[in-house]
Amino acid sequence: MDKWKLISLILIIVIIAETAAFALMYKPAPTPGAIPPPPSRYDQISQADLVKYALQEGVALSYGMPPGWAHYGIAWKTFTELYGIQHSDTDMGSAVVVSTLEAAKGHPDADVADLAIAYAMKAAQENLTDCYIPPHFDALPNVFKDPNGCWIAPYYGTIAFVVNVDYLNSRGIPIPKSWKDLLNPVYKGMIVYQDPTKTATGMITIIAAAYANGGDINNWRPGLEFIKKLHQIGNIKYVAPLVPTADYQKGEIPILINFDYNGLTYKYSPGFPNTEVIIPEDGTVSRAGAMIIAKGGPHPYAARLFFNFIMSDLGSLLITLAFARPSRTDYTPPSFLQQLLPPASAYAKAVPIDERVLSQVMQNVTNAWQSEVLPIASLLPATNVPFTGLLEKDPSLKVNPYLLQKALPLIEEYVKDLRQQLLNTAVSQGSLLSMGVIAAGVSVILVDIEKLAKAV
Repeated sequence: MDKWKLISLILIIVIIAETAAFALMYKPAPTPGAIPPPPSRYDQISQADLVKYALQEGVALSYGMPPGWAHYGIAWKTFTELYGIQHSDTDMGSAVVVSTLEAAKGHPDADVADLAIAYAMKAAQENLTDCYIPPHFDALPNVFKDPNGCWIAPYYGTIAFVVNVDYLNSRGIPIPKSWKDLLNPVYKGMIVYQDPTKTATGMITIIAAAYANGGDINNWRPGLEFIKKLHQIGNIKYVAPLVPTADYQKGEIPILINFDYNGLTYKYSPGFPNTEVIIPEDGTVSRAGAMIIAKGGPHPYAARLFFNFIMSDLGSLLITLAFARPSRTDYTPPSFLQQLLPPASAYAKAVPIDERVLSQVMQNVTNAWQSEVLPIASLLPATNVPFTGLLEKDPSLKVNPYLLQKALPLIEEYVKDLRQQLLNTAVSQGSLLSMGVIAAGVSVILVDIEKLAKAV
């Protein structure tokens, strides 16, 4: 027999044998539509079944999770590459999220949403959220979760001073270390903060100043008086309706009061001024961002899979890559990231916001700022930006390429472990082959990490 015919015959036999082996190893996937009611806890379903049903849904839709807000750009990019599930976001603020869910009457267009905790509480109280307890739920502090999982707050940031070092150094002006320092007349016309009537950041700025001046979240008046004084002595440059990233990048803002994760992003991103992020030594506050699963959402399994993903070690790493802080007390960022963050001692006087109290005082703070500070602030350049609720977003993707490259070995390790875990469960249950998750019985998830690094 011709040797090439013999080789061809051998290959055909091998292919038939492999096909028969796979046919014996894997059972057919269930028909779409045979999806049971979603679980209320992660341990009520196997990871393989969760992935299976999420893949049948094939899509995850969100409100208020654009690529430029905290970690969501890199998180959704990794999630979609990892599982092959499509994602689309409709950006909106917290108040709009709640009103949209209310109007949907149990049939929302989104599966998950990011919003301020006070609004997440409101949504839960109105039965607009699906309660679900993801992995590592017990590692979330009580202030960062609903006890029944009706919302969770997986990341947080701290109000800080974001300082253009070269601007100050070139004028022989010291870098401010405390709120009290900001009263120095050398900072005349240099300080920018956000509008507390339009943004959560602006509201929290007043509360942070209160803690530094003998007050607290209940006694917020000292914070308002401090901000008013900064206006009166002329140290405020303007009040921003959104995160003024472009102005800061152009060097037009010497001192910005904002969340530390935004400042750290500026510090380590090319094209930005030489930046220092100062945690005020006389006190400040930390605030977490909440996530909810929309009750009646079209893709409840994809929503739960995303919750599990965000609460995993990989999700926590991606949060840290955006310089936000994972709320999990059992997660430690890798050393190369810890070296870039302010030391833990700098946060000694950072007080976590009690969102229950904030929801009670928020309107009073807004009214006081409008009546007492706005008449002074109105002398500053006017802005015409529509109000979209107390959660502002920046539409641009913010991931430092250098850090992403440094994190690639860790990401690859997490993905490798997840591949093996799903492969093992799939071999025993035999339900994932026909959905394209297992390719030739070798790889569960088709992920090109280098491609991901270039894409973001």
